[in-house]
This record gives sequence, structure tokens and C-alpha cells, in this order.
Amino acid sequence: MHSGGTPEEAQLRDKNPDRPYENMVELRELKRNDLREIRALANHCMSRDSITDASLERITFSDPNFSPELTAVALERNEIVGCMVGVRRTRSPEESVEAQKEVGWIKLFFVSEGHRRKGIASRMLSELEGKFKSSGVKEVRIADFAGWTLFSGVDLMYQEAVGFLLSRGFRKAEEAVDYEIDLLDFYVPKIVADIKLEGATVRKAEPGEKGRFTKWAAEVFSPFWGFEASEAFKFDPPKLWIGEEAEKTLGFSVYSALEPHWFGPIGVDPNSRKRGLGSVLLFNSLVSMKEEGQRMAVIPWTEHLFFYTQVPGVKRIRHYWIMEKQLE
Repeated sequence: MHSGGTPEEAQLRDKNPDRPYENMVELRELKRNDLREIRALANHCMSRDSITDASLERITFSDPNFSPELTAVALERNEIVGCMVGVRRTRSPEESVEAQKEVGWIKLFFVSEGHRRKGIASRMLSELEGKFKSSGVKEVRIADFAGWTLFSGVDLMYQEAVGFLLSRGFRKAEEAVDYEIDLLDFYVPKIVADIKLEGATVRKAEPGEKGRFTKWAAEVFSPFWGFEASEAFKFDPPKLWIGEEAEKTLGFSVYSALEPHWFGPIGVDPNSRKRGLGSVLLFNSLVSMKEEGQRMAVIPWTEHLFFYTQVPGVKRIRHYWIMEKQLE
């Protein structure tokens, strides 16, 4: 019997008692030719999400840390009925590999509606936990794998998923939200348009600045933000705005780099904050997204609740639990 946790956790946990599945279900590793079927099933199972072929490819075979060994695909009579994608940080960013060597992540998991509560998710999780343990992992997290993830955690509206994880010993570690913005209703408010940057300027990055700028972002913020900034330079012109003063970089904002509809990351040097630069970078990027034809913009994985309320057009806020479990 599972005990402890908050009343909120207990209520969610009790909604998902685990029962064994009597029928024969095969588990095997993910193959590249599974991706289209996985994408279609995921979009049926995860009703609050829209996953593309490119997104699924990005978090699996295009992730330099990805290993098919840390995946489980559930099949019944050769039909895919569930999937779980795990990962360890083994290659990138190189600066974080040693620090995170005892951490594993689950990026994505789902079971088709007609096959739930039959032990499939438990089998997939047990399979991955065993492989994590054998590789020295002591902590498993869902799903904040910076750089190559689709979600920061588990959307609380997926209560079956949250309940399942709680029943398997996971707990809430952190929380984050996504802001979803309809760019048809977006505009730049006068209070932002009137910001005076007192000597600072804002401009689009140039293609030749990738090395210098990504090094700055990694040093001032994190290797993960350095990587995500580097992804903006895959485009010409780069999908990145820079704030600077006397040729000194003060801040940046990225848009449409990892996913076409994603905004971020955004960062301002701590010594240059409280002057409106972050707001100018934010709105310039959203204007670029609108001008380039994006209908919706998503600001994913943030804890800055008040900063983004200044944006007109916010239609939905999604609330995630980042969850963790210590392996014994």
C-alpha cells in the first residue's frame, strides 16, 4: 500500500489502481518505422496535444542522447497499443553529462484508451526502470529533459497519467506552465512600444554570430540555453533577437527554433534587468512569429507567471507537474 503525500496526490493516486493484464502483450524497442503509427496513436491518446512527425523525430532519433534500448513499445497482435520513451544524458550538452549521469528521464508515455488499466504502462515502466538501474541511474524524472523534450512534465488534466505515476512511487518535484497565445489577437501594447532602453538597442542576430553568441548564452545562463540558442542559427536569418549596449550583449530571445510555434528561451543578464529589455525582446520575437505566419505561439516550461500576463491573446494556460522517483 502506498502511503504519504499530499491529499491532492492521494486523490489522484486512488483514481488509478493497477490491475494485471491477462492477454499477451509484447514489449520491444522503438524502431524508426514505428514513428508514424506512434505519432497517430499519441495524438488520439493525448487529447490536449498535437504531435507532429518532426517533433517525434526530434525527441527520439535526432536526439544525440537517444538510445532505443531505453524505449518500450507495447504490441498486441502486432498492433501498437502503448509506448514509453526514456533517455539518459550521455552526449549533449557535453558540459552536463557528468553532473546528470545518475539521472534518467521519461519523455513520453501513453497507452491506447481501450488498453488502459491492464498493466501495460506498469510493464513498460518496470522495463525502463530496470535498464536505468543497470546503467547506474538513481533518479527518474518526468519529463524535463532540456533540449529534446515535448513537455516540461505531466499536464494535470491527464489525471490518469498523474495517478499512475503517483501509484508507482513518483512525486511532484516542481511545477511549470505553458502559455498559449492566439497571434490573431496579439498586438504590442502602448506601454511596451513606449519603452526607452536608455542606450541599449535590439536587433536580429546575424548568421556569423553563432559561435560567439551561443558561447555567451551558455556561460551566462546554462549549456541548455546555449544549445537552444544555437538551434536558432539553423535558419537564415537566425530566429533570435539580441539586446546589446556598446557591443556588449545584454540579453536574447529565441523563437521557432525547436518547434515552429514555440517561443523561448529568453534571458537578460542579471545586471541589465528592470529596464524593460526583456519585454522588448519578448514582443519583438512574437511580432516575428506573427509576421512569419504562425497562428499560435506557445511559451513553454516557465515559472514566470506575471511576466507573460502582459501579452495580449493568451487563450490557455497549461499546468504541469515535473515528477521524480528515487530508484532503490
